[in-house]
Amino acid sequence: MKNQIQVFDNLKVKEENGQVMFDAETTAIGLGLTQIKSRKTYVRWETVSKYLSQKVGKGDFITEP
Repeated sequence: MKNQIQVFDNLKVKEENGQVMFDAETTAIGLGLTQIKSRKTYVRWETVSKYLSQKVGKGDFITEP
């Protein structure tokens, strides 16, 4: 799995420096940290960043803890 993105049940995962990393966007969607406007789902990035105590956005990967 080294440095390749794989998808498990719509969750993007990759390994980096021996550590499993999760796609922040698909993780947030899976946890329900979203809002719906005009029938489109948006990730609530401010809420995600608050929980992680760091700023994250689309395209970022986060560790499990």
